[in-house]
Amino acid sequence: MIKGKIVVIDIETTGFDIYNDEIIEFAALCIEEGEEAEAFSVLISPRRQVPERILRLTGISPEELKQAGSLHAYRDKILDLFQDAIIVGHNVEFDLGFLEQALTIHFENTLWDTLEIARILYPNMPKYKLGDLTKSLGLTPLEKAHRALFDARAAWELLQACWEKGLTLDLGFYQRALALAGNARVAGFLRELEKTVKRKFPERLIRTDLVLYEQDLGLFEELEEEETFSEDVGWIESCFSSGGILENKLKSYESRLGQLQMAKAVGESLTGSTHIVIEAGTGTGKSYAYLIPGLWWSKKTGKKVVVATHTIPLQEQIFKKDLPLLAQVLPFSFRGALLKGKSNYICLKRWSFTLGVTAELAPGERLALLSVMVWLRETTTGDWQEVSQIPSLNKLWGSLNCEEESCIPGKCSHANRCYMLQSRKRAEEADLIIVNHSLLFSDIKTEKNILPEYHELIIDEAHHLHQAALEQLGNEISLEQISRVLNLLSRSMAGSFYGNVKARAQVWERLLSVALWERFRGYLEKLPEACDELYQQAEELFATFAQIVGNELSYRLTVHCHQESWWPTVAVQIENLLGRLKIITDLLKAMLNLLDAQDDEDSAALAHEISGRIRNLEEMRECFVLAQQVDQPTRVSWLEQSNRILLKTSPVDVSNLLKEKLFAPLDCAVLTSATISIANSFQHFLREIGLDESTPSLLVDSPFDYERQMQLLVVKDLVDVKHCDLFNTEEVALFISEVTERMQGRTLVLFTSHRFLREIHLPLSRYLGGSGIELLAQGIDGGRQAILEAFLNNSRSVLLGASSFWEGIDIPGDALSCVILVKLPFGPPNRPLIAARSEYLEAQGRNPFYEFLLPEAVLRFKQGFGRLIRSKSDRGLVILCDGRVIHKRYGRHFLSSLPVKTHIRTSRSQILDKIDLWFDEEYQKELLL
Repeated sequence: MIKGKIVVIDIETTGFDIYNDEIIEFAALCIEEGEEAEAFSVLISPRRQVPERILRLTGISPEELKQAGSLHAYRDKILDLFQDAIIVGHNVEFDLGFLEQALTIHFENTLWDTLEIARILYPNMPKYKLGDLTKSLGLTPLEKAHRALFDARAAWELLQACWEKGLTLDLGFYQRALALAGNARVAGFLRELEKTVKRKFPERLIRTDLVLYEQDLGLFEELEEEETFSEDVGWIESCFSSGGILENKLKSYESRLGQLQMAKAVGESLTGSTHIVIEAGTGTGKSYAYLIPGLWWSKKTGKKVVVATHTIPLQEQIFKKDLPLLAQVLPFSFRGALLKGKSNYICLKRWSFTLGVTAELAPGERLALLSVMVWLRETTTGDWQEVSQIPSLNKLWGSLNCEEESCIPGKCSHANRCYMLQSRKRAEEADLIIVNHSLLFSDIKTEKNILPEYHELIIDEAHHLHQAALEQLGNEISLEQISRVLNLLSRSMAGSFYGNVKARAQVWERLLSVALWERFRGYLEKLPEACDELYQQAEELFATFAQIVGNELSYRLTVHCHQESWWPTVAVQIENLLGRLKIITDLLKAMLNLLDAQDDEDSAALAHEISGRIRNLEEMRECFVLAQQVDQPTRVSWLEQSNRILLKTSPVDVSNLLKEKLFAPLDCAVLTSATISIANSFQHFLREIGLDESTPSLLVDSPFDYERQMQLLVVKDLVDVKHCDLFNTEEVALFISEVTERMQGRTLVLFTSHRFLREIHLPLSRYLGGSGIELLAQGIDGGRQAILEAFLNNSRSVLLGASSFWEGIDIPGDALSCVILVKLPFGPPNRPLIAARSEYLEAQGRNPFYEFLLPEAVLRFKQGFGRLIRSKSDRGLVILCDGRVIHKRYGRHFLSSLPVKTHIRTSRSQILDKIDLWFDEEYQKELLL
């Protein structure tokens, strides 16, 4: 039981601005000796109008607020409640800040923040909002979220759950945790836990070693006795047929012709050792359609099957949901493994080192380490994705992960518990391995040194494969990357190459002999100055790059740059940088040569690290050398600006490389996606990825009835060729507002650029003012996930999204009834990679518009169109504002690639009438149900 007086508070406000927004509800829950002693809750009358979204969020009515009193009327009551109390809240600083501003007072009370505490004691939660935590931890469901008293009670229950979790930890944990916490707010809570653990569990051992989850180090459980299964490929078809094992063992399963066709095709490709490309429409159930044949083939032949996806969510779905379910259904057992790149796993050696140098870390980073301390006692994978929601951990992860050149896994003291090694061993023993596209190409770059040998590959989300190849097989460098490489090489502190060697000077003097060590140290001592000079040169170069880019997002480096006044400066700066880079490389090679004759393990480990550092510098050098080859038509180089300046270089065409390095060694490759064909043709996709146009293909229709479930409406009279963006901003904003009001919200508007989205936002917010419809714009009202959640929680809302909303979001049901595609999604022709690709094709006598720009736009168009219908019960409208689809010759490629065969093309006013008619028809259908 938590002793003493605790007051759990929560407030509801008109917004997030402490100086301009106001409190509209305050609640305090007084806890004494672990029991609720008093509950106090009041509404507060604001001086200005409360936004509609806040009223909707809280359920508080304007009438209730008019009858409420002022916060100052309760000042004495609040002060009395807070007297001698620990103040608790979820993100308590936010609540207390509003109170202090409103009451013009500063509270000196001890604060315990349940958000901060939960992140430490429950580090692997997917979300840390109060409502999400109550669900994840199985606490009392929030009856009325965003009402102060209900939230306060939920925060108190969360604090109790954290307290109980804390009581399971040993005193060794608290000794380290309190040292890390320092003067942070959470230190008081941890100190109370430590006292209680000492008092209640005096016999509990104090662990001073590295405490990890106690798991059986055997990689796999013994396999159970298996049922017999047919080795004939026809068995696959029977699984998916009516009355098959899926229908018999899965209650909600329904046999689908498209899924059966796809599964049969995958099975035949595996047995026939052929490649195949399959487009499977939304709702096909394609993961089962390739997993079951893949697992069957692996069990039949003993060969490994690799499944590669583009996104983490799909990887997680396959590994954590699909495979466990299939393990219960299929008549044979199998082993599945999820394998990621080295940077995804925590390195226990680097973790132990980091705990010894925490004095340099910021307070937020030390709190992140507290979360990791708890996580390591629970994780079986060591996978960063489990704790990716912890603030500040992303800043530290580069110094904690397994991407370390000094690592020799077989000789590491933590090798028997290394998460990366365990994941690779599991992959070696697995029947089916799940990876992402990036790891596929990393395996190619390392000459097949990452994945176990495989000859059957299934690539899902295959429409991303070409772009993933360009990114992974290209090069990029930033000043921040250079700084990190040089710091790891030459900083004087422990943890860097220079610092570690200096710290063991006496050991090296004994191992190498005095004379040899003196020569080695001579080279070593030159490193810091050489690295400083390189960094200074890099700073100058990237400052010049920043001037060249200016306010643009990117700047392509071409042969014409030789005529620019700044080119001689850049050329000299790069030459000087490469010269300084060579000095450092030569120093490291000289040190490496001195270790050649040594045969002890320490010298071998140091030589391995030096070789890794040399590789890092050579990769850096390669990027600068390649970037200067601006006269090569097969390569493109450019400067890119986001939160930093990047120098990037990439091959323009990766088809031959993919053909030779990825597909040629395989017996069978299955490539699938919902969007890879154009007007029923796979020609563009096959060319891009290097497969012959004669490669077998299959087009599987979606099981959804698009003609019945939706209408496609094309606006004929909105494009205005006099405007550079083809549209009059005011007219588009007015039209969107009229559509949205008729749809009563429930509308997603997709833009091809953030700039045009921002231009539309202001007039649209004006037109929607007073309509009660919430406007949510990406990058203005929040990030992607935040506004998506807000959209799902409010049916009377409209969401404006750019590039990332065209795919990867799933909003089934009534939450989304209308998708507006503002413009045909052609890629910006001046984007460096697009421009270079176009020039490359043109030089070959090919038409870049019809062979590249148009196909890419059609695929993107299909993805945007696909946001509407996600289930058999979905209904709605897709409205295309870009009339070029009916006026231009190329428009037919867009329309003929859609699953709906009919559309309506008419004026804005007629479109609005069609929406009204559609609503009437939907209402009549509901009456008949």
